[in-house]
Amino acid sequence: MSIFTKSKQRFRRHKLKQLGIEPVSCKTSALYGGDHGWVVDESLLNSESVIYSVGVGANIDFDLELIDSLGVTVHAFDPTPRSVEWVKGQELPKKFIFHPLGLSAENGFMSFYPPAKSTSTHFSPVDRYGNTKNEIKAQVKNIDTIASELNHRKIDLLKMDIEGAEYEVIEALPDSEIKINQILIEFHHMYKGISISQTIEAINTLKKLGFELFNISQRTYEFSFKKREL
Repeated sequence: MSIFTKSKQRFRRHKLKQLGIEPVSCKTSALYGGDHGWVVDESLLNSESVIYSVGVGANIDFDLELIDSLGVTVHAFDPTPRSVEWVKGQELPKKFIFHPLGLSAENGFMSFYPPAKSTSTHFSPVDRYGNTKNEIKAQVKNIDTIASELNHRKIDLLKMDIEGAEYEVIEALPDSEIKINQILIEFHHMYKGISISQTIEAINTLKKLGFELFNISQRTYEFSFKKREL
């Protein structure tokens, strides 16, 4: 990692701290999925936990490590064509269940725009490159609909890496009836048209819903939240 990159990361972390965004200590946290993985609170998970991993792209290291280490079943979601094709080509354990479906605030179809690289799976609802002629439509559903269709009354861990759609999902959570114990989110305030203030607003919404922040990744994009203990 370059000195410039480290400097930018320190600056972003300092800015977040100035804005009152600082994680609490969590002695039972652990990193899953390698250096670019996600930090979870292991004390809140067991083999019966309901795991939703939304936006898998072409990297399921996090999901496979959860399955191997904890014996959980992971429901993975991604509606974008390159991800769907990539997943089809993998040899996967039975406890990895893939759904070619996206998560949104509402049920329906969402526009997704392709990434700059033809080999990337990172389609986004944010048109970052003015590439509207290659726009695709993919099916999305809200969290309550998905949980209902899968007969889940609660979600023990919800991971979202959904390329900018996380803001509307979080905004809709106050109206949700599904109980969620942990939420892992990659915020995309690095995207053109998405400001850090939107991320701060999303974090404040989660706090009002009883979540506390317990980890920020070194890159300062991945955030881990859990329901506060009463």
